[in-house]
Amino acid sequence: MTTTEENVSEEEYVSAEEYARVRDDYWRVVQESEGFDLEDVSIPSYMCGTPILVMRTFQGHNDRYPYVDLVKGYCMAGLQRYNIIQGTNYQLSSLIKFNMTINALSSYYLTLLAQDPDVCSAVKTFQVRIDEKSYGRLDFTCSVSRIKEEAKGEGESAKEPFVPHYHGGPEATVPFVGELPRWPSEVDLSDGKRFYMVKRSELEANYWILTYLVLVIYSHDKLIVTRDRHYQSKLEIINVVIETSADDSVPSKERLKAKSAQVYITFKGLAEPQAPRQSFEVGLHVERRAIVRRVICESTGAMSLLGKLCDGKFTGKHRSVTSRGGEEAQSSKKARTRRRS
Repeated sequence: MTTTEENVSEEEYVSAEEYARVRDDYWRVVQESEGFDLEDVSIPSYMCGTPILVMRTFQGHNDRYPYVDLVKGYCMAGLQRYNIIQGTNYQLSSLIKFNMTINALSSYYLTLLAQDPDVCSAVKTFQVRIDEKSYGRLDFTCSVSRIKEEAKGEGESAKEPFVPHYHGGPEATVPFVGELPRWPSEVDLSDGKRFYMVKRSELEANYWILTYLVLVIYSHDKLIVTRDRHYQSKLEIINVVIETSADDSVPSKERLKAKSAQVYITFKGLAEPQAPRQSFEVGLHVERRAIVRRVICESTGAMSLLGKLCDGKFTGKHRSVTSRGGEEAQSSKKARTRRRS
């Protein structure tokens, strides 16, 4: 039954002042933790159901969160940012937990375990922050990736400031990435100074290439697991080409770790690609293509990834979704929300 102003007594309302106080107190505590470790942070029960945006917390083994592949991909992307900046080789061991804003575009605060086999067997606890930037495609920024016990992490002059954004997650300072290019021609790809063809042995050593591909597929189609939970095992990367500002005088290992790079992936094994306002040929045998651009800002260290599936037949205009989710439902005098007893 809908509650109206006429049949609810005065004391059942939450005043605008109380609403603002609870909201601001909640986000103050969140700010102090920078979005991490929020298991004991909550709002009063009688405020549940109001328009206050709160973070959701999931444990790493929690089956209630449906987009596990996406979250693990975000963990691995965060570790790649750390590895590129620090010259390390940390690899994901397990996801401990994560907090996230619930919206079309979410912000994720991930706590995970990782190990660098090149250094020692010790496992470190990492914190990674991911902010999604548009809906229906791969487009996000990783502004935090650090070992938890490090006060400032990664050589940063200061921690990335936490700015609460009540309707779409906190916003972060990000590098401008721009739109993705068309797939290069065969003539262009033959230019060894501009493009580097990744060797098969390098594909196996650079796990992040498969991570990029999975993130592109999953960002376009979050329901893929409901149709084929084993889709990842069917993916076969045929070849990968890296384009950076460095020429062929730079060792391939360094080109693969470039802070600014465009990655061109040819693959097969995806039966039915899905993307907003695009249609694709169906079949596991079809060779498909994906492009991912990586940019790490020199001044802030923030890493942005932007990616897309190619070769789809365009069926209409793509309407982007911004991070703002609407206006806060609050009157100037009283919030029109009934207290829950």
